[in-house]
Amino acid sequence: MEKVFVSGGSGFISLHLISKLIQEGYKVRTSLRSLDRKQEVIDAVEKEVSTAGMLEFCELDLLKDEGWDDAVAGCDYVQHIASPIPTSHSNDYDVVVKPAVNGIRRCLEAALKNNIKRFVMTSSVAAVGGSNHKNEYDDTDWTDLNMNVAPYQTSKTKAEKFLWDFMEKNKDKTDMQAVAINPSLVVGESLSNDVGTSNLVVKRMIDGSLPFAANICINIVHIKCIADLHVQAMTDDRAVGKRFIASTRHIWFPELAKLLRENGYNAPRIELPSFLVRLYAIFDKQVRHLTADIDITRIYHSNNAKNILGWKPRSAEQGVLEAAAQIKQLL
Repeated sequence: MEKVFVSGGSGFISLHLISKLIQEGYKVRTSLRSLDRKQEVIDAVEKEVSTAGMLEFCELDLLKDEGWDDAVAGCDYVQHIASPIPTSHSNDYDVVVKPAVNGIRRCLEAALKNNIKRFVMTSSVAAVGGSNHKNEYDDTDWTDLNMNVAPYQTSKTKAEKFLWDFMEKNKDKTDMQAVAINPSLVVGESLSNDVGTSNLVVKRMIDGSLPFAANICINIVHIKCIADLHVQAMTDDRAVGKRFIASTRHIWFPELAKLLRENGYNAPRIELPSFLVRLYAIFDKQVRHLTADIDITRIYHSNNAKNILGWKPRSAEQGVLEAAAQIKQLL
């Protein structure tokens, strides 16, 4: 039975991916920053599939060398998902960039030593359109780090570029293959009670902490689609050496609020003028984080996923409603 190493096992995407891998018959070894969260991960995954004899754990830190070789040893594939998300919206680039780049370096070096068949990285559309220089993007686009780029977008871009540079430098030393998945904002029900950063916009719209809808465009994709795509990228030979944007549709905050209201949630009815949103952002760090996107259309096209892999995504709107139902239960 083949085994997959999944970094960052307690995360929103990781939990769904671990569940999917076990359902597909793979054993999984996953890393946590602290093994204190081991039972939390087991309880989450077992909502969908039994973990008996199929799931094991190790403790790793993106900023420490210890343990990476042993974590990957005996595995056939690597799914590198662990990457810091700046929940405080800090402008300190080191908070997110260093762990992201050093983490993928450590994971790649361990994979190379252990003769891994294929390395799948969870990148992001932040590595595609994070420099905000046009309105529509596809798999060939890259965030331009010569422009004014925020810490998270910088971290995802540098980490993915490290992947492709590493593969090029070591192409004569290994048969290991690589794939990158670039999701947009991932929505849907979390397998744990931590609904995740991705569902934060939905949460704030229905818990009353965001009393208005700003003119902001986001791209969304269902969490189950992301888990499916990671597994296909690991096994389908057509995926080798490619990056795959995973985005179902773009939606503006007022549309999102309307979708939630039409399905029984008390979402904002007020669309605040952009200058007032910027004024409000002085007092709200999370809104301040979004002000650079006010009045900007940004659309991501999943050409490679659809044309190469035949990707047929689920309804992203359904993912929004599944997230909202869980959040309402937890409030």
